[in-house]
Amino acid sequence: MAKVIDALTRHFRGKIGELVFYQVGGETYVRKAPPKQSKRQKQNVSQLKKLSQDKMAMTQKFLKVLTRAIAFGYQEFKVGARRPYHSCVSYTKAHCFIPEGDSFKIDPSLFKISRGSLLPPENASVVKIEGGMEFRWNDNSWISSAKPWDKAFIVLYNPTEQKVLWESAGSVREKENHYFELTELQQQEQWHVYIAFSQDIPWGKRTILSDSVYLGFI
Repeated sequence: MAKVIDALTRHFRGKIGELVFYQVGGETYVRKAPPKQSKRQKQNVSQLKKLSQDKMAMTQKFLKVLTRAIAFGYQEFKVGARRPYHSCVSYTKAHCFIPEGDSFKIDPSLFKISRGSLLPPENASVVKIEGGMEFRWNDNSWISSAKPWDKAFIVLYNPTEQKVLWESAGSVREKENHYFELTELQQQEQWHVYIAFSQDIPWGKRTILSDSVYLGFI
């Protein structure tokens, strides 16, 4: 893969010979097109490649409605043409599968909606209360990169129903709790629950994130 610098070619899209031009974040990149495969080659898929293809399909299905939350949670991994979503796909495919009989499945407890260099929440927990959920954690400000003003990043996910609720600017770390409001219908549903922290770096015009913590199926 290469980045196109020449102003005359930077707006190209599509295939020219063996080169494929594509745009990401307003920049144009070019890569070599994959070789064409015959029908027999496509049918002759190795067991290892079939496993990889199946995992990719399951990963993309699991992440389908999480794209906006992933864009926030994996923003430290945005490099060139590599988007936060690509990093999340790679991590999920490599670390979040467990055996299930003769096959395998994604274990939501292993999934990370956020990854990064910031210190994660300490002793985080969540309970259902009237009108929503209450999150609690210990204030571990000033340890490593943690600051009192770090904001809670909360995600509720129901992969079966393909529903997601999230908040990127919850209570600050030093407050030690956050109330997440739910409608009456949302309270009746079950959710895989995750929490992380984010910290804005004004002088670097960027945001750093912590790895998310899985709080259970509530």
